[in-house]
Amino acid sequence: MGVSGVWVNQNGSVLTIGPVEDGAFEGTFVSTKGRAAAGRAYPVRGIVNGELVAFAVDFREDGDNLHSVSNFTGRLHDGVLHTLWVLAREFEDAERTKPTGPWNTFVVNADRFERRS
Repeated sequence: MGVSGVWVNQNGSVLTIGPVEDGAFEGTFVSTKGRAAAGRAYPVRGIVNGELVAFAVDFREDGDNLHSVSNFTGRLHDGVLHTLWVLAREFEDAERTKPTGPWNTFVVNADRFERRS
């Protein structure tokens, strides 16, 4: 099973993966959590190596910069994309006025994506 298509995680966030060419792909990520604007599609770039998948989300679009990036690394197993992610953020607050310190720059968690199409 390939990874191209629409995937939804346990929070309702939607990952759309375009065609894979030479192991690379582009797509979009629409988050339902955190500070990301609801309904906004953020750009994704990724790679596939067998069942292994990695992609990065840049939370910056059309002049609106959330000053954060997230990297997902995972494995496609039994039709489910299991991932571990690290979010790096430049600011603690939604207003982007209070810079993070080294101790609170990173947020780490795991997501489970299931194919929708």
